Amino acid sequence: MPEGDDVRTRLLGAIPRLTPTGLRVAQVIRDDPAAAAQLTVSELAERASTSTSAVVRLSKALGYEGYPQLRLALAATSKDDGSPVFATDIAGDDSLSKVLHKLTAFETEGMVATADLADPATMAAVVDALVHARRVELIGIGASGLVAMDMAQKLTRIGMWCGACTSEDDALVQASLLEAGDVIIAFSHSGETAAIIDAVDRAVGRHTTTVAVTAGAQSRLARAAAHTVLVAGREDGFRSAAMASRMSQLLIVDALYIGVLQRTPAAAIALRRTYDAVADRRIPRGNRKAP
Repeated sequence: MPEGDDVRTRLLGAIPRLTPTGLRVAQVIRDDPAAAAQLTVSELAERASTSTSAVVRLSKALGYEGYPQLRLALAATSKDDGSPVFATDIAGDDSLSKVLHKLTAFETEGMVATADLADPATMAAVVDALVHARRVELIGIGASGLVAMDMAQKLTRIGMWCGACTSEDDALVQASLLEAGDVIIAFSHSGETAAIIDAVDRAVGRHTTTVAVTAGAQSRLARAAAHTVLVAGREDGFRSAAMASRMSQLLIVDALYIGVLQRTPAAAIALRRTYDAVADRRIPRGNRKAP
């Protein structure tokens, strides 16, 4: 992966867990990486209204030895065509056409960063757990609940026994009924939703395989789950966490789903049968073939 793309991915992945001072430094860097690369540590700290130690802490939070290494990575983000390295924030007076193009840039940015963040070994382990699962439970609240429902619909179509819980009570109830050999996948952008964490803790107590899909690498959910799949997505002004996380989470859902299909011949057969069953409804009754 090119160094310029690497610093962008690291920054987008770190934003959900940064302190307020770290966020101010990240904002300066994100607004103009090439200009930030020209600043000394003292100048960057002054621009972000913080201390030099905050700049150094951010550098280390991003995985660099110190600010000199971060500065070199930032210098590599400059593009010959002059296009922005990070998607531009939505302004209050933007036209709907401009909003649409900025949202496209945001979603593309988040999904590319998510693909870079996702650990192949972790993804493979989750797919393996799903392939051998007796039962799969998907849990999420709010927008993450929509993602859980999407994955449940996909897995149901290929003959897997699974369900989606989108309320706190349901998540806790279903988690308490899981057993060894089952899998629970918890979706939470922050990784700090109390009911989701409680449900995962209950599943751990039941010896269930637990998976977290979150932007919070150091969150309580990430620490509780056996496997953590990281997603990227940043909040800015008019974009809530729900918008920031949804597409990146759905990308992970699609990747896991395809991984299961590739490993399970019976799943491909089930998908064909369910597709034919739905398609058959569109054919006039007198023209349908007997099964």
